[in-house]
Amino acid sequence: MATLLLSLALLAGSFLVVLAAYGAHRLLLGARELRKYSGKMLVTCPETGKTVAVKVAGRRAALAATVGKDHVELSQCTRWPERQDCDQACLNELEADPETHRVWNIVSQWYEGKRCVYCRQPISQLRHLDHPPGLIGQDGKIIEWEKIPAERLPEELASARAVCWNCCVVEGFRQEHAELVVDRPWKH
Repeated sequence: MATLLLSLALLAGSFLVVLAAYGAHRLLLGARELRKYSGKMLVTCPETGKTVAVKVAGRRAALAATVGKDHVELSQCTRWPERQDCDQACLNELEADPETHRVWNIVSQWYEGKRCVYCRQPISQLRHLDHPPGLIGQDGKIIEWEKIPAERLPEELASARAVCWNCCVVEGFRQEHAELVVDRPWKH
C-alpha cells in the first residue's frame, strides 16, 4: 500500500512538472509574440499605396499564442477612424517580417554610421533611455526624430541630415530664438 501511494505521488509530481514546463513554454511563446509585434510599424496600405503607421494588438496576439492560436490584428492605424473597418490586408506585410517594419529599427538603421552635421561627432547607437538625436528636415528646421509623425518618416529621412542630441538642443534653440543668441568670436 505504501509503495502504491509513493508511486502515485511520484506520478502526480511528474505530471505537475510536465504541466509546469508546458505552461512555461506557452508563456514564452506568448512573450515572443508580444515582442515580435511591439511598437509602431510602417506598412504600405494596400488600398492607397501610401505609407501608414500601425500598431498591432500585441497583447491579443500574445494571448492567442499562449493557447496555440495565431491571431494578429491592428489596434491603431493612421487611417483610422475613417477606415477602421478595412480588411487589414497590410498585416500580410507585417507577418512576413515585422522587424523590417518597426519604426525604431528603420530609424536606427538610418542613423547608423552617420555623423552630426554640426559637430561632426558620430551619432551613437539609438537606445530607448537616451536622448533622441535629431535631424534637419526638408524644411531646414531641426527636430527630434521622435516628433515626426511615423508615416512621414521615410519621406523625411530620404533628404534629412543627422544631428546629435546636443547640437539638436543648441542649434534648435538658435533657430527658434535667434533674438536671444549672441555670437562672440573666439579671441586667440
